[in-house]
Amino acid sequence: MQKQLQARRRKMLTQDVRGLTLRIAAPSLAALLASSLGSLLDALVLSRGNTQLSAAVSVSFSIQTMIQTIGFTLGMGAGSFVSRSLGRGEEKEARQVSSTALATALVLCLALCALGAFFTAPLLSLLGAPPEVLPAGVPYARYVLLSGPALCGSLVLSSLLRAQGRTLPNMVAFVLGSALGMGLLWLLAVKGNMGVHGAGIAMLAREGLTLLLLSRALLKDETLIRPGLREVRPSLTHYRRIMRSGLPTLLRQGVMSLSSVLLSHAGAAFGQDALAGMGLAVRAATLVSSAVIGFGQGFQPVCGFNFGAGKLDRCRQAYRFCQKAVFAAMVAVGALFYGFAAPLLSLFGAEPGVVQFGAAVLRAQSLAFFAMGAVIMMNMLTQAMGMTVRASLVATSRQGIFLIPLLLILPQLFGRTGLILAQSVSDLLALALSFFLTRNLFARDTGLLRQDARKDAWPDAPSPA
Repeated sequence: MQKQLQARRRKMLTQDVRGLTLRIAAPSLAALLASSLGSLLDALVLSRGNTQLSAAVSVSFSIQTMIQTIGFTLGMGAGSFVSRSLGRGEEKEARQVSSTALATALVLCLALCALGAFFTAPLLSLLGAPPEVLPAGVPYARYVLLSGPALCGSLVLSSLLRAQGRTLPNMVAFVLGSALGMGLLWLLAVKGNMGVHGAGIAMLAREGLTLLLLSRALLKDETLIRPGLREVRPSLTHYRRIMRSGLPTLLRQGVMSLSSVLLSHAGAAFGQDALAGMGLAVRAATLVSSAVIGFGQGFQPVCGFNFGAGKLDRCRQAYRFCQKAVFAAMVAVGALFYGFAAPLLSLFGAEPGVVQFGAAVLRAQSLAFFAMGAVIMMNMLTQAMGMTVRASLVATSRQGIFLIPLLLILPQLFGRTGLILAQSVSDLLALALSFFLTRNLFARDTGLLRQDARKDAWPDAPSPA
């Protein structure tokens, strides 16, 4: 086992970073695309000729974001620590941190979902659902809450696998889970006319199978650092280690949840068509951002391993390669979405008013895809290096620092046009701030960069060796 671990470490520290990043990124990209596609199809299928139900699904997206906040925060935090620890050859602490992260994520998610299940209608109202949307929204939201623990556990396990360079099991789990979910969605919700209940059963099956396959992948491979109940250590030291890289994700997901609520409230002010159209556009754009995140997740373990081992040149080479690749892809995808926004949202028979507003939002967002992609990669870089302060600022810039005030101001000044443009303007402003925060990272030598990482780190967190 020890020899296999050392062989994996050598591969991460010596192989060509471009090929290594692509090999790790491809399965992660496919996994996140499959997961986002399943979520988008839920919204498209349930929006067929039913604007109220489409609006309900849009509001429930905020609940899903809250659940993802727990899984992404603890999973990304533990995963980044595991990568750096393995780069330094420290396996015991990596095992304890990963076990503590998984246990904590499940406990927090179970508490959130249980509370939400008892107060579903008030929760939806708080998230921006108009009274007429609640009859359709409550059943769907309860299915989202019921599937929450499986989704949360899957996000943590996938981060731990990816942190060790094992992304193929992630792809298999998420693709097969999404395929099952999409098949059941069509069979039960469309052919069986079961509506929300058919979509809910498909969602439960999707998340359950994904968690099962990820658990099997970790248990099957004895060379991997994997969580275990005996290794759980809920200590302040371990939580600091997790939050060193997890805090930026917590802030990013937290402001994403808040901005989702504000988007729902802002859309509802312009009617159900706007609320439903905004929801469809956001889910379509999430498909694109998920692809960039999946690609960036291939970069993170490469950067984390090499930064932990002091190989800054390899970090720089991998980062520049990823930024160039993402820029080219986002320009192409942005042009595609701009030209085919309306046909995409019309595929499943959404009402004309919903399509019209959603297409306008999606076109505006597509013009700033290049900025969104660059900011995501800057966040991945600072997070992989454990630079908590900078990573937190980059992570919250796009959907927090800029988007939240823009959502409060632009619709008041420019009406529907202000709401349509808010996310694109936020992306461009976030790019300017993120570039300022990361522009000189590779202009310093390894020792100075590590000093920066220690200054930027969560207080009392262990610094790179």
